[in-house]
Amino acid sequence: MPEGGDPFFEELQSVYEGIGEGMAPRERFLRPGELAVETAEIEASGLFEVVGVRHHDWDVVYDAEGYIDLLETFSGHIAMQPRQRERLYGEIRRRLGDRPDGLVRRHWGAVLHVARRLDV
Repeated sequence: MPEGGDPFFEELQSVYEGIGEGMAPRERFLRPGELAVETAEIEASGLFEVVGVRHHDWDVVYDAEGYIDLLETFSGHIAMQPRQRERLYGEIRRRLGDRPDGLVRRHWGAVLHVARRLDV
């Protein structure tokens, strides 16, 4: 979640909390460049030397049904009780329906590790 990102996700946290699926007390939305770097773990294998690490950040715009389709692929949402999903998805539809464009901007991040195989 970049500085100034779509407030929809923070606003939706009250719904997640209401269905018993809120964020852990010290959990927060990560900012660009804050995803974990796994350099130590990769090099600890003794098989690779990390030669580069890059953070990639991008965003995708969704309408309500597209965003719900995305959530349907997340294991935490798949594991929810039907009543929890119905409440959450109903709120997503309602809240996005109240927006003039009906859209939400979701930010994504990934970390690319480039490593060279060591001669063992």
